This record gives sequence, structure tokens and C-alpha cells, in this order.
Amino acid sequence: MDVVLIVLILVLVGYFSKIFGILKEEHAKILNNIVIYIAMPSTIFLTISKNVSSSQILEFLKLPVVIFLCCLFVGILAYLLGKHIFKLKDEKLGGLILVSMLGNTGFLGYPVALGMFGEEGLARAIFCDLGGVFATMLLGTYVGIRFGKGRDKSILKDMAKFPPLITGILSIILVFFGFKLNYIPSFILKSLNYLSSATVPLIMMSLGLSLSPKALKFGVFWGIIASIFRFIVSPATAFTLSELINIKGLEKNVLLVESSMPSAMMTLVLGTLYELDIKLIASSIFITTTFSLLVIALWGWILLN
Repeated sequence: MDVVLIVLILVLVGYFSKIFGILKEEHAKILNNIVIYIAMPSTIFLTISKNVSSSQILEFLKLPVVIFLCCLFVGILAYLLGKHIFKLKDEKLGGLILVSMLGNTGFLGYPVALGMFGEEGLARAIFCDLGGVFATMLLGTYVGIRFGKGRDKSILKDMAKFPPLITGILSIILVFFGFKLNYIPSFILKSLNYLSSATVPLIMMSLGLSLSPKALKFGVFWGIIASIFRFIVSPATAFTLSELINIKGLEKNVLLVESSMPSAMMTLVLGTLYELDIKLIASSIFITTTFSLLVIALWGWILLN
């Protein structure tokens, strides 16, 4: 329960900073840039270097594979539901697929994993997020091109230069070849630690700035549908795959939590870029993020008791 309260308080700090005019909604982009280009790479490098050994890497690499497959499976189900049951037009169908398929494994997954499981859990969450990033790059881009109007646009090049992705891959390679943090001068390590400590509060404040209850005026139905996919279908798929490929212990616990994250903020970027149904996406992000507080509390009760 502490994790939920911490997340809620930090999100509310961002939200009320917007309400009282201390910060503006557009400032979320500035905070995101600080996180993406400075704070999060520091966190990823330090966490992987401290908590992952070369002998664990192959086992941990199962996590992004499972997350990617969960996204793929959920995306297919969302397509079948939207296309054949609801008879949606392409722009709305693409939006539904994105919010159902892509979870917030980084911006919300990191703080939740750290709060629930400590740095060892965060290390595993970082591996899970690699699967989410690749799903965004490949599946998200495909959905945008297939169902959107901006068919000549692609975020693949930008995502390939995504600093957390690059840092994660390089950190894994360094650990695999026996790199240790004590190879780095202490003043650099301390600097990285200071930068890393900013990651969680900035992420949560940015999330608070980005959330808008006004999105509810676009309707709650699709947000509920997305919630079913994000909080039931996705973790059920992750659980099944973890049983099939023998993922146990802390890895399994983190995987289940990460697979239950709400719709990713990145879906709004994709929706804007490819001219999908932005109203559906915005309302789904708000609704799934709100429901996720209950889901996180439930996972905490199940996994930590």
C-alpha cells in the first residue's frame, strides 16, 4: 500500500502544480527530456551494473521477450475485437490497438518496481521495459502506418536513438564482459547517483502534469475496454508464458507487475503522429492510469504478503 501512496502523492504534486499555476502542462515535455536524456540513463546504467551479473543475463533476457509477445498477443486480440465486433473505422481501431497493446513499463513501471521490490526489482523492470520499447518501435509503428493517415512517417529512427534503450543495451554488454562499477572514479559515480535519484520524482511529476480529467468527456467505454486488456489479458498472457519458459521468483513477480501497467503515454505521441483517434487515446490513458493505482495495490497485496 505504501507504494501506491507514494506514487499517488508524487503524481498529485505534479497535478496540483499545474492547478495552482506553478507549472504548466507543456512543462511536462521539459521534465520528460531531463528524465529521458539524463536521469533515466543514469538509473539504468547504475542499476544494471549493481544488480545484474553476467551469469544472469540470459535468464533476464526472457523478460523483454515475454513483454514483447504480450504486446503482440494483446494487439491481435484488440484488432479482432475492434474490427469484427465493434466494426471500428481505421483511426479509432488503431487507437484502440495502441492503448490496449502498449503499457507504461518505463515511466510508471520503474517507480512501482523500485517501490515494491527495491533495486533488484528495478533491474528486472528495466529488462521488461526493453521489450516495451521494441514493441513501441516495431508494433506501434506498424499500427500507426497501417491504420493512420501519416503513412509516410516513422518513429523508428528516433526510437533507435532513444537514450534509455541505448544505455540499457550498452550496460548489458558491459556487464556481460565483466565490467564493474569500481572501475569508475568515485566522483563520477556520486554524480551519477545524484542524477539517478531525480528519475522517480520527475517521472511522477511529469505524469501528474500530463493527466487531464477533461479527457473523460470523450467517454469512458474505450478506457474500460483498454483496462480489461491491460489489467487482465496482458498479465494473464505474461503468467502463461512465464510458466511455459520457466520464469520464477522475483523475475516472475516483476514481469506480472510490468505487464499490468496502464496504457503508455507514448500512445498519444503515436496517435498524433499517425492521425489516429486522439480522443479515444487520451481518455484511455487517463482511465487506465487511474485504475492502475488499484491494480498496483492488488499486486502488492498478492505478491508481498
